[in-house]
Amino acid sequence: MSSDIAPYGGGSLSREARQASRQINRGRARSQVRASESDNVTDVTLAKVDNLTMATGSVMMSVVRIAKAQAELEALSPQTSSRLNFLADSHMLGCSELLDDLRRDMRRIR
Repeated sequence: MSSDIAPYGGGSLSREARQASRQINRGRARSQVRASESDNVTDVTLAKVDNLTMATGSVMMSVVRIAKAQAELEALSPQTSSRLNFLADSHMLGCSELLDDLRRDMRRIR
C-alpha cells in the first residue's frame, strides 16, 4: 500500500490530499517507532535472562565446590562438622543475597 497520493488531473495536490498524506506518513512512523521499542524491550529482557542464568549457574557451582570441600574436611576432622556446616551455610546465604541484589538491580534496568 503506497502512501503517495497523486492528483487525478496532474494539478497540484488538494489541501485534503496533502493532509491525508502527512497523516499516513505520521502513522507509519509511529508504527515503526513502536515496533522498534518492542524489539529493544525484548532484547533487554533476553539479556537479563541470560545474565541471571549465568550468575545462578555460577553460584550453584560455587555451592557444590564448598559442599565437596566440606565433606573432604569433615572426613579429616569429624569434630569440626558443625563449624564447617556453619561456614558452608554462611557462604550459601551470601551467594543467595548477591543473587537477590542482582535481580533487584536488573528490575531497575528498563
